[in-house]
Amino acid sequence: TRAITTEPTTLDPHGAAASGQNVILPYLLDTLIYRDINNNYHPYLAESWEVSPDGKTITFTLRKDILFHDGTQLNAAAVQFTYQRALVEGSKSPLVSSFANVEKIEVVGEDQVVFTLKRPSSTLFGTLSTAYAGIISPTSVEQFGDQFGLNPIGSGAFKLASWAPGEAITLVRNEDYTWGPVVLSNTGAPYLDQLVFKVVPDASTQLTAFQSGEIDVFFINQSSQINVLSEDPNAQLVEATLNSLIYLGFNVKRAPFDNSQVRLAIAHAVDKDELISLALGGIASRAFSPLAATLPGYDPSLQSLEPAYDPGQTETLLMRAGFERQNDGKWKQTTTGELLSLEILTSTRAPNESIATVLQDQLSRVGIPVSIKTLDSTAANELASKGDYQAFLWRYDWNDADVLNVYLSTARIGSTNRTLYSNPEFDQILASAAAEMDESTRNQLYSQAQRILIAEQPWIPLYTPKDYIAMRSSITGMLLGPMGRMVLTDAWLKPAE
Repeated sequence: TRAITTEPTTLDPHGAAASGQNVILPYLLDTLIYRDINNNYHPYLAESWEVSPDGKTITFTLRKDILFHDGTQLNAAAVQFTYQRALVEGSKSPLVSSFANVEKIEVVGEDQVVFTLKRPSSTLFGTLSTAYAGIISPTSVEQFGDQFGLNPIGSGAFKLASWAPGEAITLVRNEDYTWGPVVLSNTGAPYLDQLVFKVVPDASTQLTAFQSGEIDVFFINQSSQINVLSEDPNAQLVEATLNSLIYLGFNVKRAPFDNSQVRLAIAHAVDKDELISLALGGIASRAFSPLAATLPGYDPSLQSLEPAYDPGQTETLLMRAGFERQNDGKWKQTTTGELLSLEILTSTRAPNESIATVLQDQLSRVGIPVSIKTLDSTAANELASKGDYQAFLWRYDWNDADVLNVYLSTARIGSTNRTLYSNPEFDQILASAAAEMDESTRNQLYSQAQRILIAEQPWIPLYTPKDYIAMRSSITGMLLGPMGRMVLTDAWLKPAE
């Protein structure tokens, strides 16, 4: 039994990405290719693939022995159906930015699928290995219609048994499973009978539930919990690399945050070292780039460009942006007479409230009052997606530098680009990077993209978290996959001594 902070609203991989969804989907859906923790690709549903010399045609050859949970055959037509549906239904899905480069998907016989691309892609394989690219049953999509997200049918090692809203989602072993990735010791059905994802929104309650035996696994990034469980003989802690970044994002279409001088002024008022110390007990690494330090393309040489903590610079930039300091220390815009203030939108996910509180205190010291709006993840995500906010405290976990395209490109406004940031030069650099197959050249392009974002600060990168999976000591055989995914096909429970 694993605790999840937020219950997903849907398990349809072509809906908007949501908390909890990416945790559960990999157990239900299989992908064409498997990406290991070292970012190497291996056969999975596709037993082989061939890339044309010009990089614009990729032919996947499928295994012939795969069945969906509903008993129907997973074949080339099902793969084509899945991705064509993603293009139609998945306007808010993380798949869209990579799939925009797909010109057509063709079926050749029962077991071959041919992708024709508009230009070579350095991001497609990464996309195809994510849970959102898992293959779904056309028969079940037709059967359940718009309720498919509550009745997801794939070919994964586990299948959905029950969903008690607000309580738990239960998966059971797929007894017919024989097509696990070859990198696993057990390529057949899992040893575990079932997986239960129990909805426990509060981090403190999750710890209590673990200590009482109510749950066996939960995700932690709070120093107090790490310290407690480090001394617990019934617990084991596994550090997980999620390629994550926590950031403060602005609605750049809402005045005065449409002015980069104001955004930079706020960035100079943020003491990231103090934030990490007070809110996180020192367990994190400060960030300056919008790319997580663990992602390819991250350029450490750009740190000197960071708008570092400097309250004096905050004052200079606000005056340059047309504000004047009042006797009470607050800032008034000279043209409109409006006082500068900021509302931070965030979710109840720990440690967001602690971070927001530290930011509130730091900005108040330079005369910027801050209010905090804390909602559950689903509600906060909906408001952010509508642009109904001034700034939002958020997190991403991603497996490629193309995360900048997913969350900050003009084409993604209205879906995953919640800041509404748009810069044609930035967009062109990202398009070039996505089509660049030479790794060194691609990294140089991402360095250019980072320079632009550091200068304009649609996001203030705050820190890269140190995340851990807390597991009961009796669990053995768990493998860590990319993005902190727990691969449980080889896992089993040791009998009590």
